[in-house]
Amino acid sequence: MAEAARTYDKTSIGEKMTGVNIEFNIQDALDAMLHIEAAINDTQSLFSHMGEVLLDIHEARFNAQESPDGIPWQALSPWYQKSKSKQKDKILTLDGNLRSTLHWQIEGNTLLFGTNLIYGAIHQFGGTIKPVRGNALNVGGRPVKKVVIPARPWLGINAQDKLLLVDVVREHLGFA
Repeated sequence: MAEAARTYDKTSIGEKMTGVNIEFNIQDALDAMLHIEAAINDTQSLFSHMGEVLLDIHEARFNAQESPDGIPWQALSPWYQKSKSKQKDKILTLDGNLRSTLHWQIEGNTLLFGTNLIYGAIHQFGGTIKPVRGNALNVGGRPVKKVVIPARPWLGINAQDKLLLVDVVREHLGFA
């Protein structure tokens, strides 16, 4: 766009006044729109970047031991904490499998994020585990009739995380 200062006489405006003449180059706008269209069609690199950001977000969540909303995870039961062979001060961590199996994948126009470990859901939502065979479960060398696991939400995003992801989209579209 180009601006040029001009003084108009009274035949064009009614009385003399100073104004600005604005010229719009439509080609610049069209080029910008084509760039945005190309970026929108390139979901692979956008989703890849978003997937890596989600991994970082969830790594920080495990370190802070809190839900996406910032609520600390419920503490381990004293008997379980005492029976843990390692990582006694870490919730949702014994060998680090849940944390280390987080991954993302792209299916068409969808970014999938999570874990393939079956016990990921019970830690997210909570629940009761009962023996399928026999009368008791073996938990830390101790027979129990059932184990109640409280919900400790660990997957998801909060408002701050959404802003990070919006920044990724803006950068991808060239609006940084």
